[in-house]
Amino acid sequence: MLRRVVAVLALAMAATACASAPAPTTGQATGQGTQTAAAAKPVSIKGADGAVVELKAPATKVVSLEWTYTEDLLALGVTPVGVADVDNYETWVTAGARVKGRTTDVGTRQEPSLEKITALAPDLIVAEKFRVGQNLDALKQIAPVVVLDYTGEGTGRTQYAHMRQTLKDLAVVVGKQAEADQVLAGLDAKIAEVKGRLEKAGKAGTDYTVTQGYTGENAPVLRMLADNSLAAQVLAETGLKNAWKGKGDSWGMTETDVEALKQVDRATLLYVASDKDNVFTGALAKNPIWQGLTFVKEKRALPLDPGTWLWGGPKTTEQLLEETAKALGA
Repeated sequence: MLRRVVAVLALAMAATACASAPAPTTGQATGQGTQTAAAAKPVSIKGADGAVVELKAPATKVVSLEWTYTEDLLALGVTPVGVADVDNYETWVTAGARVKGRTTDVGTRQEPSLEKITALAPDLIVAEKFRVGQNLDALKQIAPVVVLDYTGEGTGRTQYAHMRQTLKDLAVVVGKQAEADQVLAGLDAKIAEVKGRLEKAGKAGTDYTVTQGYTGENAPVLRMLADNSLAAQVLAETGLKNAWKGKGDSWGMTETDVEALKQVDRATLLYVASDKDNVFTGALAKNPIWQGLTFVKEKRALPLDPGTWLWGGPKTTEQLLEETAKALGA
């Protein structure tokens, strides 16, 4: 699963800790105000690992070890002082502000450089739960570490709802609550806009399947997005119907091959592939099974921008909405 999506974190050091902030509930943050001198009040957040991170004031020097949280921070107007896997972020996540040349690359998401992170002297490190395991203790020697969980498992939220809540939680610890409200309002407006465009174009209720394709072990691999994925849930907000009924993992996807597409070949296929590894115009184009699929014969296998990230935050979600509308001619 998410072999390319994986990330890790960094280190941390002592704590900018303080104890006066009220204890947050699981997965939520507490704090006040925007990032101004007047708002230099304690903030706290309870991470997905159960640990409560308390800061004397909203963080201003943040290291992000996961793309989703890098995107969130940028959307809030916070440029992290350090980001993991910058070059691949610029390739796979093209929505929102750019980071290349504006931050320090702290290594891969799987193996961040503790030395580089230490040199940045961050006041907060943001990490993904499923990658941070073996590095967490080392990271905590550098700065407070908030551990987040993209999947939202155990919260009772959908991935779409959890994405929105994660942005709000991060906003508290960087003092950007007002900005978070604006970002989410923009996303709501985009959903309404795309829904209207689809209706006007006669595409409301279209059956679709969305997938990301890449080459794995010399054969095309397809990541099909199930109903429990962020992508399917936000597209459902516009009235589109996900035809893929396979069971998704905690990230909302099923990895399969071209044979499985027979189940959904009456629907429209929306796909994402890197320009350097486009299995849909490459290996699959010569495959007899692919050539026999209805959506191929009827030219309803539609590409989205290669930089459309399907496991991101509000800005990548807006990009998915726009790319989908354009692909469907709305």
